[in-house]
Amino acid sequence: MTVAAGRAPGPAVTDAMIGALLADVALIPDEHRRYTCASWEARSQHGVGPDLLERLVRAGLSSREGDDGERRYDGLDLGNIALHLGLSSVRRIAIRSWGRTWARMRRGPGRHVLRYVPTCPDPGHPGECAYRFALPGGELREAVLGPLDEPPAVTLECGPPPPAPRLPADLAALCHEIAELRFYLLAESIRWDAGFMRTTGIADCGGSSTLLLEGADRLGYETRRSFGLIVAEPFSTPHHWGEVRLAGAWVPLDPMTMKVLARWSPSVPDDTPVTRPLTGLVTRISGEWVPPATHGSTAAPEDPADEPRVSYLTEYHAHGGTA
Repeated sequence: MTVAAGRAPGPAVTDAMIGALLADVALIPDEHRRYTCASWEARSQHGVGPDLLERLVRAGLSSREGDDGERRYDGLDLGNIALHLGLSSVRRIAIRSWGRTWARMRRGPGRHVLRYVPTCPDPGHPGECAYRFALPGGELREAVLGPLDEPPAVTLECGPPPPAPRLPADLAALCHEIAELRFYLLAESIRWDAGFMRTTGIADCGGSSTLLLEGADRLGYETRRSFGLIVAEPFSTPHHWGEVRLAGAWVPLDPMTMKVLARWSPSVPDDTPVTRPLTGLVTRISGEWVPPATHGSTAAPEDPADEPRVSYLTEYHAHGGTA
């Protein structure tokens, strides 16, 4: 996906804003960066145009010179800059789509049709592509796909979620504590480091879910990890969250994601409680990360960033018609 460069309407980007943002970014150790993002990608993927990029570099944004003599930047650094400065970026667009799902499912019942659309990681190999897909609900489905074959599809019913349970006071306090962390996109190699999160006050949704589960365990609750998808049109997004068993049911709690939605999605009221469950917005695949698509000619990756490219094409249909 390519986005238009530029910043959404709002306050001008000041030197003070840049300085505060880069001070947080600098807390992330450099060994967790991948300098692969060229200047044109900073503009097309993150909305960071050349003038702003120059200001960021002068203020201390880390970069490396590539073999071609061009400067390269870390994509997560640029993603964080885009989110916090309100730029029109791929991730900001995704968060807005999550919020639209959140709002729409409260208006009435419908369904999402979710299609896994893989890109072959080994183009030119003999024969057709043999994939193994990990689908919502834990189903594993094998499929041999040629260029014109339809990818596997899953239909997920959606609608107004049941009334949110009132969280016990100690669990609600834990959610508010987690939400005090500052949201930053982090590499797989550091996102789960509890010491880093506690020392810096920085976390992403996956890492903060670890702190939530650790805290809930200490309080005596039954918990489980979850990996799956945030379901949203036009593309769903892989996601980690935590679940706590309350009154016999698993409740998906993710105060960091609720904070992000209330802050960056116009469809979600800014006073939405961080204790609100993600019920209806997420669909569970497994208790831990699994490659959503494994290609028969290549080994399964250990790092999610190295998995075969998969798009989770999602269409919403209202009952009785198409939205």
